[in-house]
Amino acid sequence: MLELKGKSKFFKAGNSFGLRLTKRDKDLLQVNPGDEFEKTISPDGQTITFRKKQVVSSETMEMIKELLDENKELMERLKDE
Repeated sequence: MLELKGKSKFFKAGNSFGLRLTKRDKDLLQVNPGDEFEKTISPDGQTITFRKKQVVSSETMEMIKELLDENKELMERLKDE
């Protein structure tokens, strides 16, 4: 597993704050501006983990919606389990 270490600068951007990534970081993560991440902060506040959010296609979302609609009664019964 590839492990990269380095520094990242914390900065203010308007009313928000950010951590700067290098071009190499961007390329390895295969991300672009606007991509979303999930963030986990350790209880002691010393470690932050970012995970790229998985994108679900509109076709997949429609298929899931249809499946849930077709099995609405079953889903209601399972909810109570």
